[in-house]
Amino acid sequence: MIEVTFEINGRKVNPNRLGDALEKAILQGIQESVRKKLGAIRCPEHGQAPKVICKGRSVDKLSFEVTGCCQNLIDTVVAKLK
Repeated sequence: MIEVTFEINGRKVNPNRLGDALEKAILQGIQESVRKKLGAIRCPEHGQAPKVICKGRSVDKLSFEVTGCCQNLIDTVVAKLK
């Protein structure tokens, strides 16, 4: 499974541990959407899954940061997220 994490205002956030129900729902929706778009994508050369970090100052101002085993995987994931 693709790892999707959140970093809001410089702090790691777990959507399941948020007290605000709306923010929790938004982050879980983003997580679900990213996983659906990317499916079970893996690097064809290394067999590794990408990691996606959703970063921003607040829940409504997030951008994606993709890491992976090689640039080919990162480029593929970025293209699918657009």
